[in-house]
Amino acid sequence: MARLKAPVLVGLNLLGLPGLGSFLAGRRITGVLQMLLSIIGFVCAVIWFIGLITLYARSDDFPDLATLPFRLLIAGGILFAIAWLWTLVTSLQILRDARTTKP
Repeated sequence: MARLKAPVLVGLNLLGLPGLGSFLAGRRITGVLQMLLSIIGFVCAVIWFIGLITLYARSDDFPDLATLPFRLLIAGGILFAIAWLWTLVTSLQILRDARTTKP
């Protein structure tokens, strides 16, 4: 892998879609799994947020947050965090491999 390409892939991994840089670096299965985890986590959080907005729209007042089920939001956050941390490890491996590759 080219040394100049590695930082771009790491940027995609950590600042864009987690797993996309891994996929483009040739780690296809790892990249797909990371993308799936991050997308599922994000979708869980969005579904929870849509539920909050729906509850707010029906009550004409801000709902009591103590009554909201936070399980979906927490599960989404955990899934996304796992994907991002896994992507961080993969990104460090991509940078290490780029340093050891001769130009």
